[in-house]
Amino acid sequence: MNNLQFHSKDHYRSYRLTQVPDVIGLLARGLVVFILLWGVALLFVPWQQTSLGFGRVLAYSPTERQQSIDAPVEGRLVRWFVQEGSTVQKGDPIVEITDNDPEILNRLKSERQAVEARLGAAQMSLKVAKVNLDRQKSLFEKGLSSKRAFELATLEYAKFLTDEANSKTELVRLETRLARQTTQFVTAPRNGAILRRIAGEASVLVKSGDSLAILVPDTSSRAVELLIDGSDISLIQPGQEVRLQFEGWPAIQFSGWPSIAVGTFTGQVSIIDAADNGNGKFRVLVSPTIPEAWPSSSALRQGVRAQGWVLLGRVKLGYEIWRRFNGFPALRTPPPGENEKQKKGKR
Repeated sequence: MNNLQFHSKDHYRSYRLTQVPDVIGLLARGLVVFILLWGVALLFVPWQQTSLGFGRVLAYSPTERQQSIDAPVEGRLVRWFVQEGSTVQKGDPIVEITDNDPEILNRLKSERQAVEARLGAAQMSLKVAKVNLDRQKSLFEKGLSSKRAFELATLEYAKFLTDEANSKTELVRLETRLARQTTQFVTAPRNGAILRRIAGEASVLVKSGDSLAILVPDTSSRAVELLIDGSDISLIQPGQEVRLQFEGWPAIQFSGWPSIAVGTFTGQVSIIDAADNGNGKFRVLVSPTIPEAWPSSSALRQGVRAQGWVLLGRVKLGYEIWRRFNGFPALRTPPPGENEKQKKGKR
């Protein structure tokens, strides 16, 4: 009995190997607490449902968007007054065009004089034919002239009436052509900047309607064009709030909690297209809720890419996870006044 020695449990190597480190136990307890808190969050934490779309910045009015400046007449480019990037005001000259035939204006003026002379002669003959027609009609009614003479006077009057109408039509055509040929200076239709212009001058021939330059008008009424998937378009109504992130502006976006997002801008749905773009995407036009809250037009240019989150219904986080797991659609937010209409209809 005296030779027996008693040792503690830690003295045995096998026992030590079966023990769990304190760090692992701490992590296990932390994991249990996290699971419990996560379960509570699923039941009580709110979640903002959104519909994501991608697009770009443009002018709200179509007349203030990028547009082409076309040649009004056929001719040859003589001189450019602008370069790419030039700023222009409404009415400023863009380019000078001349006709390929340097004598075209003189020829058109001579032709107009001839038509004017022919018109004058037709009007004089018409007056004489009118007097003759009235005389023949009076004589025929009194029985002093034959019916044949009256018919010939009527035909003569109709002939000169046709000549007068044809001369007037020809004169209008010539004056229109002459006005177009004298419009040798193409001017800016509105204030803006020249984005692109065709190269060359003096040797470049253009036809009527050919594009000469691309103008980007100045505008302060900007909007964002978003493309929304067709599965979400029925959930979106005009007036709904949208959170926007512009390319070049750092932002931290929490789609489920837009109130704590940093670097995003607010807007609202203004227009929803009645049909898709051919690829199942619908165009949604978003305008600023407060125009001054967006970056200035000199910094936020047309064409800057953007992405937006259209705010839909508010649900619990657990429901949102369950909905996405089952592939169910998001909740539709009724437009203002719809609930009142439904209540009146039930009454």
